[in-house]
Amino acid sequence: MAIKEAEMYYKQAMSFLEQGKVDKSLKFFDSAIAIDKEYVSAWNDKGVAFMELGNYDEALKCFEEVIRLEPGDNMAWYNRGYVLLILEKYQEAVNTFDLFLGRYSKKDDFYKYGLYLRAQGFYNLKEYDQSLKLINEALKIDKKFKEARDLMALIGKESEK
Repeated sequence: MAIKEAEMYYKQAMSFLEQGKVDKSLKFFDSAIAIDKEYVSAWNDKGVAFMELGNYDEALKCFEEVIRLEPGDNMAWYNRGYVLLILEKYQEAVNTFDLFLGRYSKKDDFYKYGLYLRAQGFYNLKEYDQSLKLINEALKIDKKFKEARDLMALIGKESEK
């Protein structure tokens, strides 16, 4: 019974989140989690809701809870790395994306973006050679990858200085 109730709260939270009613969704995520403290999807999507609000510290806590509960959840690692970049914790972001890339399938855009975001972390750490290696790997996957090309141009400008 409790599991079904937690699911009901979770579905309602997702409905509010999809409607852009983020604050309301958080209340329902909390209700689902209060019933089932190990509800991984609720923790993850609560983190997404906090990201939408720009509350990155709380988002990070949610993604870290997902990782604690389900260490194999690749998207939680990706989301954690993304939030760490936003929080300017570049070395930790680079390390997180390294973990993500080491265990994630190379078959979709998340891998490509993981390469790019790790490259961005290295760029912010002024480790341009490392950044370029990752950009080149991302461009092998998608030659038209605009964000990677833009980052490559920034590195070129830094090299000219």
